[in-house]
Amino acid sequence: MTFNLNLKNKKKIRYIFSEARKYLGIEENSTSHLEKILSGIGAMISIYLCQLLMAPYIEQPSSLLIIGSMGASATLVYALPHGALSQPWHVFGGHLVSALVGILCYQHITDPLLSGAVAVGGAVLAMYFLRCLHPPGGATALFCTQGGEYVYNLGFSFIWDPLLPSVLIIIGIGVLFNAPFSWRRYPAHLNFSKVSSQQSVNSLSHEDVSAALLQLDSFVDISTEELALIFDRALVHSVANKPKKKQELKPNHFYSNGSLGESWNIKQITSIEKAKVHFKIIAGKGKGLMKVGNQSSFQKWAKFEVELFQGNWIKKSL
Repeated sequence: MTFNLNLKNKKKIRYIFSEARKYLGIEENSTSHLEKILSGIGAMISIYLCQLLMAPYIEQPSSLLIIGSMGASATLVYALPHGALSQPWHVFGGHLVSALVGILCYQHITDPLLSGAVAVGGAVLAMYFLRCLHPPGGATALFCTQGGEYVYNLGFSFIWDPLLPSVLIIIGIGVLFNAPFSWRRYPAHLNFSKVSSQQSVNSLSHEDVSAALLQLDSFVDISTEELALIFDRALVHSVANKPKKKQELKPNHFYSNGSLGESWNIKQITSIEKAKVHFKIIAGKGKGLMKVGNQSSFQKWAKFEVELFQGNWIKKSL
């Protein structure tokens, strides 16, 4: 009896700890020790060079503040090289746009507390609209309002010297440092463009997703549970919107071949003349090309009609 009670208590304790980990967001890290070490070395090299660059331009106490935002960028670029917020445009645009917002706020808002708050909020808004959301950019915007007299005197010149060279170091070293490692190329497109296409997915399990993450051996800023949920909903959407008959080809409509990876395409029919289809490749490999093809061949290629919704191509509702 005592043994059973102890066993039940142990199970309860394990359950409590398991739930606590989920609420705290402690992920199951699937990256190898080599991946972790490489991330640390890359960040170390880039920040060392940034410090060498910034030291002559900004007084030491102030330079440490802006180096803080560079350190955050280095963490993203080297620990999450395939992350959306780590890509070159996010790092480049995020810092420079945020600095511009921060400088404008300092120059036009006298209250330092309000100036800092508006700078961070405005930077987030600007980065969103310019599609370069980069969390360390918020720190850069705040720094421009709180950086001290030396930074204030630099004005807009702070953006191109020393901020711009520092950002280019983070990006440039990211490209060079990750180049020898085939599983962590930077920018991410260098790695993802090699993904082999898969014409159909019959079923996926949570275990399949976990196995894929292990093979990727790179930190992914999404939990296996959330990724599995995305695949599950994608499969449900696929079944619910599966065409029941052949696509009727229409000019000015968009069609997809339904592939994954490098062979995926979106094509827009511009005209149909005597069994010939004139079309333009809108997305995927060959984007921008104008071509002419046989109507029956295009009919076989087109798995379903698509439409652009909130910046994403989705199946057109049946």
